Amino acid sequence: MRRPLTRSELDAIREQIHGDALGPQELVTAVVTAVFDALLTGQARTYRDVRDDALFDRDNYAIPASQWTAIVTTVTDRAYTWGAATSTGMDLAALLPTSYDDPAVPTPLLKPIDDNPKLRRLDISSDATATVASCQQHLIELAAAYGTDSDLYRDATASWSLQLTNLISGPPSAHRVLHPDGPLSLYVSTDDASHYSIAFEPLAPHCTVAGCHAVTAADGHWQPSHPDATVLDHEHQPSHPADGPQPGRWITRP
Repeated sequence: MRRPLTRSELDAIREQIHGDALGPQELVTAVVTAVFDALLTGQARTYRDVRDDALFDRDNYAIPASQWTAIVTTVTDRAYTWGAATSTGMDLAALLPTSYDDPAVPTPLLKPIDDNPKLRRLDISSDATATVASCQQHLIELAAAYGTDSDLYRDATASWSLQLTNLISGPPSAHRVLHPDGPLSLYVSTDDASHYSIAFEPLAPHCTVAGCHAVTAADGHWQPSHPDATVLDHEHQPSHPADGPQPGRWITRP
């Protein structure tokens, strides 16, 4: 038996790949069963009927290499969920029918019907890993300097948590790569050519005296927070010391 799988047969196989398998072995069994059930159509037999038959020879069945490769690749990607991609791919390849070359048969797309894969890809470069660790260390230093009940620590922590949540809950079909973009900032690129930064925005010290709306400039001098702001003539009391951990928040920039 040597033929291409039909569209409806491929749909049935896709349902098994993205179904409710509880582990890699169950996934392999479900997919192999679906493939051979398709090839045994018209023979009044199913894979369950023949799999333990000593006379059953898998090499007597073959599907186009394009379809065979698509099935193995998609199952392997699915198995990343359990951290067993390589072993699952090898087990599947050993149990599937053989393949033959047929350039006329296109490679099928076997992604989930709802386009919501079980696995979402986020690659982190080694340098970006170090940056993420630096961001976490910065939060620890803010807590030690200003206290975990301070607005300076809470605002920074909330903004970092929001950025991480957005990062892992982005579009399921996009493959994202995380790169460093400065001491406390990250750059996110995707395979659809979009990109953005997770940038740390420092908070300039401001005067804490009531009625005074002065902030420090980049050179350390005090200035009005906006053109019409009131700045009192007194010794300003900064909201945080210039030589301490820098408060701020993480924001998204295009």
